[in-house]
Amino acid sequence: MSPQTLARTLTIALLATLAACTTLDGPQRRAPASTASGGGTVPPSESPSAAAPNAGASTAPGSSVPSSSRAPNETAGATQALLTQSRAERAAGNYPQANATIERALRIAPGNPNLWVELGEIELASGNQDQAATLARKALTLAANDRVATADAEKLLRAAGAR
Repeated sequence: MSPQTLARTLTIALLATLAACTTLDGPQRRAPASTASGGGTVPPSESPSAAAPNAGASTAPGSSVPSSSRAPNETAGATQALLTQSRAERAAGNYPQANATIERALRIAPGNPNLWVELGEIELASGNQDQAATLARKALTLAANDRVATADAEKLLRAAGAR
């Protein structure tokens, strides 16, 4: 195993370990996106919606208990770690791996509009404007009363040349 592969493996293992130890106290708000000095947008960190703190956890019909066996804090930590990893891969220009990583996060929390926006941003960076616009619309349908997620999805739609 090359030193570079070993370093990457250890970094991913560390992120997964930290994510497993992370707990959140109540719903968190996303930080607004800021503009980098190079003119690009630095995406905000992912967090659960304040309007839907258990976004992504489905409930059985007639029940208020989430069907997911994971606690909301556990899924938030896991999705945060995957989101961080995906953003690092996207920044390195490894769009296929960034896409695969964010899709793993979406399997954990499919109702999280922030993850759909992130996937749309990966598609946009890959040159797939139509797919980015479709994913932004999906995020808009999930955002409900989350103004930050709605604004991010609308911004992605504009960047994809849609709307």
